[in-house]
Amino acid sequence: MSKGKLALSRKITIQVPDDVLEQDLLSFKRQALELGANMAEIIEAGWVEVDERVRLKCSVPLCPHYNHCLFCPPNTPPVDFVRNVVRRYSRALLFAADVIPPEEFSDRSIQREAFSKWTTKVLEVVATIETQALASGYYLAMGFSSGGCRRTLCGQERCLNLQGGKCPFPLKARPSMEGMGIDVFRLVTKVGWDIYPIYRSVDPKVVPRALAVGVVFIH
Repeated sequence: MSKGKLALSRKITIQVPDDVLEQDLLSFKRQALELGANMAEIIEAGWVEVDERVRLKCSVPLCPHYNHCLFCPPNTPPVDFVRNVVRRYSRALLFAADVIPPEEFSDRSIQREAFSKWTTKVLEVVATIETQALASGYYLAMGFSSGGCRRTLCGQERCLNLQGGKCPFPLKARPSMEGMGIDVFRLVTKVGWDIYPIYRSVDPKVVPRALAVGVVFIH
């Protein structure tokens, strides 16, 4: 949408015809690709697994974002709550940006700055698709990103909200999929995309692909 152009608003209905839903989902998929995602798939929301073990990995070993952001554990909703929320949806849009070169995620000497760049891209896609879904009548659409928003968007060492301040990016900041307990590795593998573990001591040369992943639950 060009700057200054006003958006449309579709009347909300109790039941969305199947053909309208499918057309809308395809439209959201196309838009995600236009916004910079390299791949996108419309999936059954039931494919998304919320797992306590994923949430535990935020604190064991300790993630540097832990308790430093309103959208990171332990400040995110309980895993059972998230699991029950996901069950209320039927369809979602999963998308990913190919991190090129993969070293921007796997090489610790450049990872931090590059990670912010790719996380910003995912946050922008999530926020835009979520807004477009709302405009189309899917008022409960909800999206999650990859990584943390604290350093990516506002550059703070500790979230301004947790210091009694206001978030400068309230419409763009989102929890990460992992922070909500979503098993991203399993979901991406189930869709058929290649994904590899990246950790502090990994040799960047043996990581052929890195992904920045986001999801928007639509209906």
